[in-house]
Amino acid sequence: MLMTDLPLDGSNIHQLRDFLLNQRRIANWTQEELAERSGVSVRTIRNLETGANTNPRRSSVALLLKALGTATASLSEAAPWGGGDWPQPAEQRPAPHRPKTSALPPWHGPRPPHDPLVGRQADMRHVLAATQHSRLTVLTGPGGVGKTRLALAAAALLRPLFLGGVYVAELDGCPPEHRDPAGARAELTRAVEELIGEGALSRGDLPAGRRLLVLDGTEHITQQTMRIAQRLLDEHPGLHLLITSRRILTGSAAKTWEVEPLPADHGGADDGGVPSAVELFLRRVEASLPTLDLRGHLPLVGQLCRLLDGLPLAIEIAARRLRALPLSSLLQGETLFPLLGTTDASDLSRHGTLSGNLRWSYDLLSPPHRELLHALAVLPDTFSLDEALAARPGGWPTSQVAQLLAELAEASLVQIKREQQYTYHIHALVRHFVVRLERPAGSAPVRIPEPEQGCLA
Repeated sequence: MLMTDLPLDGSNIHQLRDFLLNQRRIANWTQEELAERSGVSVRTIRNLETGANTNPRRSSVALLLKALGTATASLSEAAPWGGGDWPQPAEQRPAPHRPKTSALPPWHGPRPPHDPLVGRQADMRHVLAATQHSRLTVLTGPGGVGKTRLALAAAALLRPLFLGGVYVAELDGCPPEHRDPAGARAELTRAVEELIGEGALSRGDLPAGRRLLVLDGTEHITQQTMRIAQRLLDEHPGLHLLITSRRILTGSAAKTWEVEPLPADHGGADDGGVPSAVELFLRRVEASLPTLDLRGHLPLVGQLCRLLDGLPLAIEIAARRLRALPLSSLLQGETLFPLLGTTDASDLSRHGTLSGNLRWSYDLLSPPHRELLHALAVLPDTFSLDEALAARPGGWPTSQVAQLLAELAEASLVQIKREQQYTYHIHALVRHFVVRLERPAGSAPVRIPEPEQGCLA
């Protein structure tokens, strides 16, 4: 038997497949582009990535690795099957031989959901590249936008590259640092050490091997998170951090990626199909109500997704409400938002309900931030900087309003469209929640700006 015909064993072929697929995605190549660059047929690449080919020729795999270039230049360090040494029969294996890895690196903590991501291809490419090449990556964005899901999915794809394992810490249980700094620091330290080893922080040591630590939900402990992150990075050269937060984390070494809501109009359609927000809604409805076919009602679905500003958590909760209510009843903001706010979504959000999710962000604001947010919530759906400055409560100085506005944006409660002239937007759900807090009982309902009518067909 020729050396090039020798098969990899079952566990190694799965890791090789994951590694090649991951590197192709990081390079942002299609299977056709990789085939053209490597000289390996598209069929071979497809069969390898889907697991249909469990006995690839070593010459084909070598061509693929060579084509992927710098992304696979450090195979001796990153490749989970042991670098450039191919498995050999016992009679040809030199002694002493290096033991082969028989399983994926360990995973500690919550795992990603099994359902696939929708509309996050560009986000995933960026996060994969940033997390592999930068030791500190931060995902930010409003509550319910899908930061946790994206981070865990990226960590699962990167897992073969971190031989020391993947470690995930959910940090919503830490007390807010503005109320209890010492308690926040102690609980954060405890959560991290529980994952990476008791006393590892105080001793300054970690087991060998590159590790990926995911810190999820740090918006209430941003200062403590950056302190412990800097210490971990200084003391453990093989450690990479992937952090999610609704608030911006400041740090010179941090690569920040803003996760935005899914597009709900034609500009966000994948491969000429429906927009990503609509696709997510249809998938969730199909999963819970397989007999309900909404393909003939795409304009109404699109209108609903635009009303929800493409926010994935709100879309998923709305899809769940279709078990009891028709689609037409969800197109009225006065009906929709109270329904979404009280729907139990504990399997989708750690805060149980959508109103609890919004309350979490609101409670982290100082009184001046809350006061400005209330003033901004009654402005048009999209407003300018001049309109925001003119809405200042109590005649505040312009400089103070500008500073508070910037901080509300950093807390993901105000979205910015950065073009030649910046424009600002507050998601309809946030607007409804904020204005409802101060509306007297029995007063007229708050008018939520309706999305533009349009057909998605």
